[in-house]
Amino acid sequence: MSESLISSFTSVGYYLEILIAEFLFLKTFEKRNHFFLRFPALIIASIIIVFRVDLSSTSSTFIRFFMLLMIIGISICVYLFSFKGNSFSIISSCIGGVATQHIANKFTVLFSLTPLAKRLYSISYFYPIILEIAVFTAVYLAVYFLVAQNFHFEKNSIRLNVLSITIVITCIGVNRLIADHNVFNTYYEAASCIYAIICCALALAMQLYLYKWQEEKTESLVIKGLLSASEKQYEQWKAMVQFTNIQTHDLKHMLDRIERLASDNKLDIPDLSPIRDSIEGFSPLVKTGNDVLDVLLRNMSTLCKQQNIRFNCVSYTDSLGAYDSMSLYFLFANAIDNARAGADTVTDPDKRVIDVSLKKFGDSVTIHIWNYFEGEIVFEDRLPVRENSEGGHGFGVKSIKMLVDKFEGAMNAYAEENVFHLNIILPI
Repeated sequence: MSESLISSFTSVGYYLEILIAEFLFLKTFEKRNHFFLRFPALIIASIIIVFRVDLSSTSSTFIRFFMLLMIIGISICVYLFSFKGNSFSIISSCIGGVATQHIANKFTVLFSLTPLAKRLYSISYFYPIILEIAVFTAVYLAVYFLVAQNFHFEKNSIRLNVLSITIVITCIGVNRLIADHNVFNTYYEAASCIYAIICCALALAMQLYLYKWQEEKTESLVIKGLLSASEKQYEQWKAMVQFTNIQTHDLKHMLDRIERLASDNKLDIPDLSPIRDSIEGFSPLVKTGNDVLDVLLRNMSTLCKQQNIRFNCVSYTDSLGAYDSMSLYFLFANAIDNARAGADTVTDPDKRVIDVSLKKFGDSVTIHIWNYFEGEIVFEDRLPVRENSEGGHGFGVKSIKMLVDKFEGAMNAYAEENVFHLNIILPI
């Protein structure tokens, strides 16, 4: 077999390794129409083009480097025409795959430098192929589970994409220069491989870290926006609480006066107990020490009745008066809204229940909210993640944690036998 033909097969092999690695990072992107016809056609056409790339036809490092870039560019074009989404995000995902391929390649070279590998290579031509397949499989699986599946590249910023692309391409270019000017020293070659692995691994780690930082920043802005948007609603609640307290107080006195006058004058009047019961219906379910929170809990009970959800609420403390009413309103509103959404998924009428209890424990108030749910809740960092929160547990829990942290309290959430538990401790 001629050297030119071997070089062409080498180019195709490198191209296929790149394609597989890039595919690991594209799982969250939406496929274009007729994907299962479009994608194979693009693969076949691109392989024909790559087969004509002869990497050994020149001794120039820079020309060879640009040939490698051309192969990478072809693979990116294949995915740009196969998946929908932001172009920069698809390119960034593909570059993550390029870094993964580079790491796997350098691990293969490292293993080939060991005495055992050299002895196996002298026995049969198939051992290098088996070793390469094993190493690439192990590296690809490790990168997929540690990096690729942990975040969605389509949410990245353009600046993050450009940064990751620059790091990986620079790393590949420098290592191409080292490889083409090898002094045929085992230690030198091992050092260059380790250098390449560290550079590409750091590039992937940096991309993951920056994504996580950006995601947390975005979530923080969303939560702050929700808090800001609730201020107006809170003011309405506060005004309603004051108005309701005045009206119920006046109505109670009026009923008492009517009953006294009727008794003094021995008048026969209709039974006023239904009216009194209606007035009592506006009274708080519990006394927490915070008027706005008391009325919120009463209204949450009414909302639950409309959904055929039983709402149980008990308070063994009235120590929440010193807390900011708006923060408590937002905390309990989110927690109970999440519980309502979870309980609303339950088909068994006896399990459409939400239970809220408040107790004083030393210098703290403990809050326990639980509800039944159906389906599955996935936790990340001990909090329910939003993507799997059709039952309602998502941003609400994160906003609650932010408020609990603000109060220097503690909280935990867990699911057990289709019951979701939320525990909060607030210092008095």
